[in-house]
Amino acid sequence: MSPVSFGTPFKPTADHEYVCHTWFERDRKNIRLETLKGREIFCLWDDAVDEAIKDGFLKAPRCPRPQTSDWQPLAVDYARQRGLIK
Repeated sequence: MSPVSFGTPFKPTADHEYVCHTWFERDRKNIRLETLKGREIFCLWDDAVDEAIKDGFLKAPRCPRPQTSDWQPLAVDYARQRGLIK
């Protein structure tokens, strides 16, 4: 009897593989983190963004006009601190 195969072994997602989306306009804010396949890890809007920054869970980038790429490593750290990813 041959051993059963269940496909490829699990490969953890590397930090740089997570996709971050940000949207800032006047008094509206959105930060979202997803996997490459589109599975949402978290999505923060408006007051939730402010609260996460104020509480120290999410750090704002240290540049005058941060781009999405500036938020990506910080969003991954936030997700890890909150236990959303390993």
